[in-house]
Amino acid sequence: MPANLSPAYFEAEQKYKNARTSEEKLAALEEMLSVIPKHKGTEKLQGDIKSRISKLKKQTARDKQSRGKTYDPFLIEKAGGAQVAVIGPPNSGKSTLLHVLTNARPEVGDYPFTTHQPSPGMMDYEDIQIQLIDFPPIAFPEIEGNFSNALRRTDAALLVIDVHSDKVLEELETVLTALEKARITFTSPPDSTWHSFKSLVIANKCENPHGRENLEVVKEFFSSRLTFFPVSLLQNPASVENLRTRIFQLVEVIRVYSKKPGEPPDLERPFVLKRGSTVLNLASAIHKDIAHNLKTARIWGSAKFDGQRVTVDHQLEDKDIVEIQS
Repeated sequence: MPANLSPAYFEAEQKYKNARTSEEKLAALEEMLSVIPKHKGTEKLQGDIKSRISKLKKQTARDKQSRGKTYDPFLIEKAGGAQVAVIGPPNSGKSTLLHVLTNARPEVGDYPFTTHQPSPGMMDYEDIQIQLIDFPPIAFPEIEGNFSNALRRTDAALLVIDVHSDKVLEELETVLTALEKARITFTSPPDSTWHSFKSLVIANKCENPHGRENLEVVKEFFSSRLTFFPVSLLQNPASVENLRTRIFQLVEVIRVYSKKPGEPPDLERPFVLKRGSTVLNLASAIHKDIAHNLKTARIWGSAKFDGQRVTVDHQLEDKDIVEIQS
Protein backbone atom coordinates (compact mmCIF):
# COMPACT_ATOMS: atom_id res chain seq x y z
CA MET A 1 0.00 0.00 0.00
CA PRO A 2 1.46 3.43 -0.94
CA ALA A 3 2.31 5.81 1.87
CA ASN A 4 0.67 8.90 0.28
CA LEU A 5 2.56 11.23 2.59
CA SER A 6 1.15 14.74 2.97
CA PRO A 7 2.92 18.08 2.33
CA ALA A 8 2.78 18.70 6.09
CA TYR A 9 4.80 15.53 6.65
CA PHE A 10 7.47 16.51 4.11
CA GLU A 11 7.67 19.97 5.70
CA ALA A 12 8.23 18.40 9.13
CA GLU A 13 10.78 16.01 7.63
CA GLN A 14 12.67 18.97 6.17
CA LYS A 15 12.74 20.57 9.63
CA TYR A 16 14.34 17.37 10.90
CA LYS A 17 17.01 17.49 8.19
CA ASN A 18 17.79 21.13 8.97
CA ALA A 19 17.79 20.65 12.76
CA ARG A 20 21.08 21.44 14.46
CA THR A 21 20.36 20.43 18.05
CA SER A 22 18.92 17.29 19.61
CA GLU A 23 15.96 19.32 20.87
CA GLU A 24 15.16 20.59 17.37
CA LYS A 25 15.45 17.07 15.92
CA LEU A 26 13.14 15.67 18.60
CA ALA A 27 10.50 18.36 18.00
CA ALA A 28 10.62 17.70 14.24
CA LEU A 29 10.29 13.93 14.70
CA GLU A 30 7.29 14.35 16.99
CA GLU A 31 5.69 16.65 14.40
CA MET A 32 6.35 14.06 11.68
CA LEU A 33 4.62 11.42 13.77
CA SER A 34 1.63 13.65 14.46
CA VAL A 35 0.96 14.55 10.81
CA ILE A 36 1.79 11.26 9.10
CA PRO A 37 -1.30 9.50 7.64
CA LYS A 38 -2.26 6.61 9.89
CA HIS A 39 -2.84 3.54 7.72
CA LYS A 40 -1.17 0.24 6.92
CA GLY A 41 1.04 1.75 4.23
CA THR A 42 2.82 3.95 6.79
CA GLU A 43 3.09 1.46 9.66
CA LYS A 44 6.75 0.73 9.00
CA LEU A 45 7.58 4.42 8.71
CA GLN A 46 5.64 5.21 11.90
CA GLY A 47 7.63 2.53 13.71
CA ASP A 48 10.88 3.98 12.43
CA ILE A 49 9.94 7.47 13.62
CA LYS A 50 8.89 6.16 17.04
CA SER A 51 12.19 4.30 17.32
CA ARG A 52 14.18 7.43 16.47
CA ILE A 53 12.17 9.47 18.99
CA SER A 54 12.84 6.91 21.71
CA LYS A 55 16.58 6.75 20.97
CA LEU A 56 16.89 10.53 20.78
CA LYS A 57 15.06 11.02 24.09
CA LYS A 58 17.37 8.53 25.80
CA GLN A 59 20.45 10.14 24.26
CA THR A 60 19.28 13.64 25.25
CA ALA A 61 18.70 12.47 28.81
CA ARG A 62 22.16 10.90 28.95
CA ASP A 63 23.74 14.05 27.51
CA LYS A 64 22.00 16.27 30.08
CA GLN A 65 23.05 13.96 32.88
CA SER A 66 26.62 13.86 31.58
CA ARG A 67 26.77 17.66 31.25
CA GLY A 68 25.53 17.98 34.80
CA LYS A 69 28.44 15.87 36.04
CA THR A 70 31.35 16.94 33.84
CA TYR A 71 30.98 19.79 31.38
CA ASP A 72 33.34 19.62 28.42
CA PRO A 73 33.53 22.96 26.57
CA PHE A 74 35.41 21.25 23.73
CA LEU A 75 32.47 18.97 22.92
CA ILE A 76 30.72 20.94 20.19
CA GLU A 77 28.01 19.27 18.12
CA LYS A 78 28.63 19.36 14.39
CA ALA A 79 26.43 21.65 12.30
CA GLY A 80 26.29 22.63 8.65
CA GLY A 81 28.08 20.93 5.80
CA ALA A 82 31.39 20.43 7.64
CA GLN A 83 33.20 21.34 10.86
CA VAL A 84 36.51 23.20 10.55
CA ALA A 85 38.97 23.94 13.37
CA VAL A 86 40.58 27.39 13.53
CA ILE A 87 43.88 27.09 15.41
CA GLY A 88 47.10 29.02 15.78
CA PRO A 89 49.46 30.83 18.17
CA PRO A 90 48.32 33.71 20.43
CA ASN A 91 47.37 36.97 18.73
CA SER A 92 47.51 35.49 15.24
CA GLY A 93 44.04 36.70 14.22
CA LYS A 94 41.94 33.57 14.80
CA SER A 95 39.07 35.42 16.46
CA THR A 96 39.18 38.11 13.78
CA LEU A 97 38.92 35.39 11.14
CA LEU A 98 35.85 33.94 12.85
CA HIS A 99 34.35 37.42 13.13
CA VAL A 100 34.72 38.34 9.45
CA LEU A 101 33.65 34.93 8.08
CA THR A 102 30.73 34.03 10.34
CA ASN A 103 27.85 35.44 12.36
CA ALA A 104 29.78 34.79 15.59
CA ARG A 105 30.95 37.64 17.77
CA PRO A 106 33.98 36.32 19.68
CA GLU A 107 36.02 38.56 21.95
CA VAL A 108 38.71 40.18 19.80
CA GLY A 109 41.69 41.89 21.43
CA ASP A 110 45.25 42.94 20.69
CA TYR A 111 46.54 40.88 23.62
CA PRO A 112 47.31 37.14 23.83
CA PHE A 113 44.84 34.45 24.94
CA THR A 114 41.65 36.35 24.17
CA THR A 115 40.00 33.00 23.37
CA HIS A 116 39.69 30.84 26.50
CA GLN A 117 37.44 28.08 25.15
CA PRO A 118 36.17 26.99 21.71
CA SER A 119 33.91 29.51 19.99
CA PRO A 120 31.79 28.25 17.05
CA GLY A 121 30.31 30.22 14.18
CA MET A 122 28.57 29.42 10.89
CA MET A 123 30.17 30.59 7.64
CA ASP A 124 27.82 31.16 4.72
CA TYR A 125 28.98 29.84 1.38
CA GLU A 126 26.40 30.35 -1.36
CA ASP A 127 23.48 28.08 -0.31
CA ILE A 128 25.13 26.12 2.54
CA GLN A 129 26.88 26.80 5.83
CA ILE A 130 30.19 25.50 7.16
CA GLN A 131 30.90 25.49 10.89
CA LEU A 132 34.13 27.16 12.03
CA ILE A 133 35.39 26.70 15.59
CA ASP A 134 37.92 29.15 17.03
CA PHE A 135 40.03 27.10 19.47
CA PRO A 136 42.18 28.54 22.29
CA PRO A 137 45.66 29.61 21.14
CA ILE A 138 48.54 27.15 21.19
CA ALA A 139 51.52 28.72 22.95
CA PHE A 140 53.24 25.64 24.36
CA PRO A 141 54.39 22.41 22.64
CA GLU A 142 51.59 20.38 24.21
CA ILE A 143 47.78 20.49 24.26
CA GLU A 144 45.32 18.90 26.67
CA GLY A 145 43.36 15.74 25.92
CA ASN A 146 39.96 17.38 25.41
CA PHE A 147 41.53 19.84 22.98
CA SER A 148 43.18 17.14 20.87
CA ASN A 149 40.06 14.95 20.93
CA ALA A 150 37.99 17.88 19.64
CA LEU A 151 40.47 18.46 16.80
CA ARG A 152 40.20 14.80 15.80
CA ARG A 153 36.42 15.21 15.37
CA THR A 154 36.75 18.06 12.86
CA ASP A 155 36.85 17.66 9.08
CA ALA A 156 39.67 20.13 8.38
CA ALA A 157 41.79 22.84 9.99
CA LEU A 158 42.70 26.46 9.33
CA LEU A 159 46.04 27.30 10.96
CA VAL A 160 46.22 31.09 11.33
CA ILE A 161 49.62 32.80 11.59
CA ASP A 162 50.56 36.49 11.83
CA VAL A 163 53.26 36.93 9.18
CA HIS A 164 53.95 40.43 10.50
CA SER A 165 55.30 38.87 13.72
CA ASP A 166 59.08 38.51 13.92
CA LYS A 167 58.52 35.26 15.85
CA VAL A 168 56.25 33.68 13.22
CA LEU A 169 58.66 30.80 12.50
CA GLU A 170 58.96 29.92 16.18
CA GLU A 171 55.20 30.27 16.72
CA LEU A 172 54.35 27.99 13.80
CA GLU A 173 56.87 25.38 14.94
CA THR A 174 55.34 25.42 18.44
CA VAL A 175 51.86 24.73 17.04
CA LEU A 176 53.08 21.88 14.83
CA THR A 177 55.05 20.33 17.70
CA ALA A 178 52.00 20.44 19.97
CA LEU A 179 49.89 18.74 17.33
CA GLU A 180 52.51 16.08 16.68
CA LYS A 181 52.72 15.29 20.41
CA ALA A 182 48.96 14.73 20.26
CA ARG A 183 49.50 12.47 17.21
CA ILE A 184 47.83 14.91 14.83
CA THR A 185 49.40 15.75 11.50
CA PHE A 186 48.66 17.65 8.29
CA THR A 187 50.65 15.13 6.23
CA SER A 188 50.50 11.35 5.80
CA PRO A 189 50.12 9.73 9.24
CA PRO A 190 52.93 7.39 10.41
CA ASP A 191 50.41 4.78 11.60
CA SER A 192 46.74 4.24 12.50
CA THR A 193 47.09 5.87 15.93
CA TRP A 194 47.62 9.24 14.28
CA HIS A 195 44.94 11.57 12.97
CA SER A 196 45.49 13.38 9.70
CA PHE A 197 43.21 16.03 8.28
CA LYS A 198 43.15 18.52 5.44
CA SER A 199 44.58 21.91 6.33
CA LEU A 200 45.31 25.40 5.12
CA VAL A 201 47.69 27.90 6.69
CA ILE A 202 46.05 31.32 6.74
CA ALA A 203 48.91 33.82 6.43
CA ASN A 204 47.34 36.91 7.99
CA LYS A 205 48.51 40.53 7.66
CA CYS A 206 50.03 40.23 4.18
CA GLU A 207 49.14 43.82 3.36
CA ASN A 208 52.64 45.22 3.96
CA PRO A 209 56.14 44.39 2.62
CA HIS A 210 57.41 43.14 6.01
CA GLY A 211 54.59 40.59 6.22
CA ARG A 212 55.15 39.41 2.67
CA GLU A 213 58.89 39.03 3.28
CA ASN A 214 58.26 36.98 6.42
CA LEU A 215 55.83 34.78 4.51
CA GLU A 216 58.48 33.94 1.92
CA VAL A 217 60.85 32.94 4.72
CA VAL A 218 58.20 30.73 6.32
CA LYS A 219 57.49 29.07 2.97
CA GLU A 220 61.17 28.18 2.60
CA PHE A 221 60.93 26.09 5.76
CA PHE A 222 57.41 24.66 5.51
CA SER A 223 56.14 24.74 1.89
CA SER A 224 56.81 20.99 1.50
CA ARG A 225 54.51 20.21 4.44
CA LEU A 226 51.90 22.98 4.39
CA THR A 227 49.70 24.92 1.96
CA PHE A 228 49.61 28.69 2.50
CA PHE A 229 46.80 31.14 1.74
CA PRO A 230 47.78 34.83 2.14
CA VAL A 231 45.04 37.16 3.41
CA SER A 232 44.54 40.56 4.93
CA LEU A 233 41.51 40.07 7.16
CA LEU A 234 40.95 43.74 7.94
CA GLN A 235 42.45 45.47 4.90
CA ASN A 236 41.41 43.35 1.92
CA PRO A 237 37.78 42.14 1.83
CA ALA A 238 38.34 40.44 -1.54
CA SER A 239 40.89 38.07 0.00
CA VAL A 240 38.30 37.11 2.62
CA GLU A 241 35.71 36.25 -0.03
CA ASN A 242 38.28 34.17 -1.91
CA LEU A 243 38.99 32.39 1.37
CA ARG A 244 35.33 31.30 1.64
CA THR A 245 35.66 29.47 -1.67
CA ARG A 246 38.98 27.92 -0.63
CA ILE A 247 37.46 26.61 2.62
CA PHE A 248 34.59 25.05 0.68
CA GLN A 249 37.13 23.32 -1.56
CA LEU A 250 39.15 22.22 1.48
CA VAL A 251 36.33 20.31 3.18
CA GLU A 252 35.63 18.32 -0.02
CA VAL A 253 31.84 18.28 0.01
CA ILE A 254 29.29 18.58 -2.78
CA ARG A 255 25.77 20.02 -2.91
CA VAL A 256 23.09 17.86 -4.47
CA TYR A 257 19.50 18.99 -5.09
CA SER A 258 16.57 16.60 -4.97
CA LYS A 259 13.71 16.54 -7.45
CA LYS A 260 10.38 14.73 -7.32
CA PRO A 261 9.06 13.27 -10.60
CA GLY A 262 7.02 15.84 -12.49
CA GLU A 263 8.00 18.68 -10.12
CA PRO A 264 10.73 21.36 -10.21
CA PRO A 265 13.87 20.71 -8.12
CA ASP A 266 14.29 22.09 -4.62
CA LEU A 267 17.19 24.48 -5.16
CA GLU A 268 17.02 26.08 -1.71
CA ARG A 269 17.96 23.13 0.51
CA PRO A 270 20.76 21.04 -0.98
CA PHE A 271 21.91 17.79 0.55
CA VAL A 272 25.58 18.11 1.54
CA LEU A 273 27.56 14.97 0.83
CA LYS A 274 31.22 14.00 0.82
CA ARG A 275 32.97 14.32 -2.52
CA GLY A 276 32.79 10.98 -4.30
CA SER A 277 29.28 10.18 -3.02
CA THR A 278 26.91 8.19 -5.21
CA VAL A 279 23.19 8.19 -5.96
CA LEU A 280 22.82 5.50 -3.30
CA ASN A 281 24.53 7.76 -0.73
CA LEU A 282 22.05 10.51 -1.56
CA ALA A 283 19.10 8.14 -1.21
CA SER A 284 20.40 7.04 2.21
CA ALA A 285 20.67 10.68 3.27
CA ILE A 286 17.03 11.23 2.29
CA HIS A 287 15.68 8.11 4.01
CA LYS A 288 16.87 4.55 4.49
CA ASP A 289 13.64 3.14 3.00
CA ILE A 290 14.23 5.15 -0.17
CA ALA A 291 17.75 3.73 -0.38
CA HIS A 292 16.42 0.21 0.13
CA ASN A 293 13.87 0.55 -2.68
CA LEU A 294 16.13 2.54 -5.02
CA LYS A 295 16.13 1.29 -8.60
CA THR A 296 17.49 4.10 -10.75
CA ALA A 297 17.72 7.89 -10.94
CA ARG A 298 17.79 10.75 -13.42
CA ILE A 299 20.53 13.36 -13.32
CA TRP A 300 20.75 17.01 -14.43
CA GLY A 301 24.15 18.68 -14.23
CA SER A 302 27.16 16.39 -14.56
CA ALA A 303 25.36 13.85 -16.76
CA LYS A 304 26.08 13.57 -20.47
CA PHE A 305 22.62 15.01 -21.14
CA ASP A 306 19.86 16.46 -18.95
CA GLY A 307 17.64 13.83 -17.39
CA GLN A 308 20.03 10.98 -18.10
CA ARG A 309 19.15 7.73 -16.32
CA VAL A 310 21.98 6.46 -14.12
CA THR A 311 22.59 3.51 -11.81
CA VAL A 312 22.75 3.67 -8.01
CA ASP A 313 26.57 3.68 -8.04
CA HIS A 314 26.77 6.76 -10.29
CA GLN A 315 29.14 9.29 -8.70
CA LEU A 316 27.60 12.70 -8.13
CA GLU A 317 29.17 16.12 -8.69
CA ASP A 318 28.62 19.51 -7.05
CA LYS A 319 25.24 21.07 -7.89
CA ASP A 320 23.81 17.94 -9.52
CA ILE A 321 20.01 17.66 -9.56
CA VAL A 322 18.77 14.13 -8.86
CA GLU A 323 15.34 12.58 -9.36
CA ILE A 324 15.13 9.35 -7.34
CA GLN A 325 13.04 6.58 -8.88
CA SER A 326 12.07 3.68 -6.62
